[in-house]
This record gives sequence, C-alpha cells and structure tokens, in this order.
Amino acid sequence: MKNNISFTRVETNIIMQPIHGNFHGDVHGGELMKIMDNVAGIVGLKHSQVTVVTARVDEIVFHKPVHVGDIVTCTGQLAYVGTSSMQIIVTMVVHKLENYSQSETALTAFFTLVHLKDGKPSKVPELIITTEEEAALYKLGEKKYKEIKSKF
Repeated sequence: MKNNISFTRVETNIIMQPIHGNFHGDVHGGELMKIMDNVAGIVGLKHSQVTVVTARVDEIVFHKPVHVGDIVTCTGQLAYVGTSSMQIIVTMVVHKLENYSQSETALTAFFTLVHLKDGKPSKVPELIITTEEEAALYKLGEKKYKEIKSKF
C-alpha cells in the first residue's frame, strides 16, 4: 500500500471553552498540545491504517497565545516515512470570532510517530510523491528524521 502525501492531510477546528483555560482566560499549553497530538495520530492512522504511537515531539513553538473563545484550526501533514516511524508536521492557527478570516499561527511542531503491529514497531507504508510541493515537504521531513537519528 502506498499513499500520496496530500492524502494524509488532516484538519480540525475547535472553539476554546472555559474548561481549556485558566482563570485569566488563557488556554493551557497542554490542552493545545493534546489537540496537536490527536491530529498527528489521525495523520499516522490515515496513512498506516494500524496502531501508531507518539514517540517524540520536537521544536514545539508557541508563537501566539490562545484564549477562551478563540477558534483554533489544527492541521497535520505527513512529511516523511522511515522504516517504522513517520515525521508529521502539525500547525495550529488561531482565529478571533470578530474577524474569522484573519488567522495567526499559534503553535508549530514536528511529531514522530511509530507504526506498530502486534505491539512492535513495523514497516511503514511508502509514500508517493507527485508534486514539487510534496517533494519539498518530503525533503524537510527527511532532514528532520536524519537530525533525530544523528542524536542517537
């Protein structure tokens, strides 16, 4: 089984509720990270069609605060597959209700997910690269993959 990179794209929208925030109305970073992790997991499941687990989160950057009442759009995109792992880029943007059409990047991160079969790491299905944009994304994911591998 092989999938096109663009097939793996996942997007979700969520309005931030009081349960997500503190008494000042700021949304907890952990709540935002949980949303990102869920989106990354769906990307991995969509591609591999079996169990995946988060092995690593790299370069998570909080660019802009998110507040109760804001709407966030979280997008995940598979960028690269190794032997048993996948590099997934996740971006979260924030929208204000007053001007929904203008969004700002709130968080970005690289997630490494591992493909499991019978509870053990197993081979990830290959990717099909069909456009220049997909090739650039693959190259970025491969670079991140090699950086991580060189540390261990």
